[in-house]
Amino acid sequence: MQRTLLAAAALCLLTLPAAASTPDQARLALAERADALGLNAQDITDSEVTDDYVSDHTGVRHVWLRQRVDGLPVALALANINLAADGRVWSVNSRFVADAARRTNDRQPTLSARQALAVYARERRLEFEEASTEASRIDERSWQFDAPTMADQPVPVELAWLEHEGRLHLVWQMAVDEKDRSDWYEAWVDAHEGRVLRAVNWTQQAAYRVFPEPLEHPGQGEDQLVSDPADPDASPDGWHTAGTTNYTDTRGNNVFAQEDTDANNADGRRPDGGVDLNFDFAVDLDTQQPAEYEDFAITNLFYWNNLLHDVLWHHGFDEAAGNFQQVNFTAAGLANDAVRADAQDGSGTNNANFGTPPDGLAPRMQMFVWTGSTPAFLRVSEPAVSAGEYAVASASWGEPIGDPGSLGELEVVDDGSGALGSEGCSSLQNFTAGNIALIRRGNCEFGLKALNAEQAGAVAAIIVNSESGNATINMGPGASGGQVTIPVAMIGNDDGNAIIADAVNAITGTLIREGGPALNRDSDLDAGVIAHEYGHGLSNRLTGGPSQASCLSGRQQAGEGWSDFLALWFTAKDSDRSDQPRGVGSYLIFQQNIPGAGIRPAPYIRDLSINPLSYANLQNAGQPGGVSIPHGVGTVLNSAMWDLYWNLVDKYGFDPDMHRGNGGNQLALRLVIDGLKLQPCSPTFLDFRNAVLLADEIANDSANRCEIWDAFARRGMGVNADDGGNADALNVSADFQRPLDCLSDPLHRDRFEAQ
Repeated sequence: MQRTLLAAAALCLLTLPAAASTPDQARLALAERADALGLNAQDITDSEVTDDYVSDHTGVRHVWLRQRVDGLPVALALANINLAADGRVWSVNSRFVADAARRTNDRQPTLSARQALAVYARERRLEFEEASTEASRIDERSWQFDAPTMADQPVPVELAWLEHEGRLHLVWQMAVDEKDRSDWYEAWVDAHEGRVLRAVNWTQQAAYRVFPEPLEHPGQGEDQLVSDPADPDASPDGWHTAGTTNYTDTRGNNVFAQEDTDANNADGRRPDGGVDLNFDFAVDLDTQQPAEYEDFAITNLFYWNNLLHDVLWHHGFDEAAGNFQQVNFTAAGLANDAVRADAQDGSGTNNANFGTPPDGLAPRMQMFVWTGSTPAFLRVSEPAVSAGEYAVASASWGEPIGDPGSLGELEVVDDGSGALGSEGCSSLQNFTAGNIALIRRGNCEFGLKALNAEQAGAVAAIIVNSESGNATINMGPGASGGQVTIPVAMIGNDDGNAIIADAVNAITGTLIREGGPALNRDSDLDAGVIAHEYGHGLSNRLTGGPSQASCLSGRQQAGEGWSDFLALWFTAKDSDRSDQPRGVGSYLIFQQNIPGAGIRPAPYIRDLSINPLSYANLQNAGQPGGVSIPHGVGTVLNSAMWDLYWNLVDKYGFDPDMHRGNGGNQLALRLVIDGLKLQPCSPTFLDFRNAVLLADEIANDSANRCEIWDAFARRGMGVNADDGGNADALNVSADFQRPLDCLSDPLHRDRFEAQ
């Protein structure tokens, strides 16, 4: 059961003795609330401080305590106590295990640390070679292993406790950067039973694995030569100096950027700007494959990582909070953790990821190439009123669309189900063999629609998207797609409806693909994807404190949502409108000029008729027809955050100065960052909502309370919402009610309606 106590303005806030040390103040604040949290004195007294820092712009001291039993840490059992400068307690969040000492098992391990490492290797199908694995004993309870056949870095292994099925199990806790893989796990191996009880991947995989069909060249404008962009406060030595070392390539204090086409996670080739640091490399996206503009790509990746570092530094992600720097300029935080950013990483395609270890260990960003193909079209030859070429997106399953293509008369399907008959979810009736099937999207899997068409004699299937405009999506095969052997494509809603309207006449068309070799795309050129990946580092370092990295592992955690918020925030413009849909990854799926969702289940927009996502969508997350885990779940949370962004921009305006501006856009970013700091380990959506409200109370005297409630309540996270009790729960209850005082707010009284 999660427990959170908020010290609201309406309550009498406890003021702790000024003479007490900060750790003692934190333990006292926790002890004062022990009964409400279900804890006893023994649960608290042996706790240790894992992180303790002050946010400069709020003055809040964030103290993180970790529970211990017999001197051993209890994994993920963290409490955060947020203190005002005068000793007041803003909030206390606890994930401590109640009555912990009575719930332990045998306190002497049966397995050695080396044996536990072998168990992990076997579970993860890694090669564990006894002869080459060297061990260094740190103390009686911790070791470090150099295991080159299974890990790219030395593996720390120490004894700890882990709550599992109501008991505290003695475990060997380890962090394994797996050999020649993107995965970087913190894992807990039962020290008696020899099995992996839990594992958390520090590498956040963004599910961008799509199979794009290019529609047209991106209209993003021309590349520019930017001079001296380093911020003098966030990066006082510039972007190419780390301590006493000056670099002329794409290394510096904040990021080491290089290619990793051979996927060995080692230092790769980097472009050199010479003594003048002139990284002016040409690019021609019309003719070049990513390998031909590698220098440009690495430079762009280096630029964006540094920009993200500098801007976020100004808004609270600084050294004390665990940001990414090779050398720290204050005594706060740990150094030696500049981002290792790998461009055109060879370990995958159509993806990107970010691995975030605790403060003081360098994170890794891996950016992949996205595969393209030559354009596909529906070429209508007759009647003249419909003649022309219509862009389509081919499926990654079924027969590839070829040249000369599939020729036939276009026929709207009918499965005999009445008004929904054109969706083709059952066996087709009276379909003419040899025709191309026109099928509406909806109510069943794409693969089933295409299979029904093929079994009725169709030579190809074209599915008409249900979203307005001419956007298309990447169609999953479902359970039946593997049986389909005809070409399958999607056409936009507007084009598809026009063709259906004309289908009362005989329409002859060819589904065709023609042209030369396909041009791939490089995620190193997509600033939104770079910002998204960096966002995983931000949320993992701030949630649970910078010394932790495994607090975001539940099904209700919103890491993908916070990362999407960063992607949208860093690419927002003064000319943007709240009724303008925003997507993620659109460039990489060749849809950059089509307003839509990109690779998300719905576009980010305040209009509920276009994006109706709410907390209720978590109830069927991960099920057929439901939002995916974790990306779809994250989209729900960021839908609320993007609504809040616009509430604040409407109220305070947009300031284009990302570093030092004071517009509603900057306020929205600060509330997200402060909310991440204030929320507990293993947060639910409602924990984050409460943390954002508290952040506004601390920094702004709750001046934006109703704007915050509006954004969350209209997405189902209202005053009576229920989070199911823990961060892994999906049995949530949505509620769309705002506090009574916000109902009468003249700015928002008529703006939102409950869903």
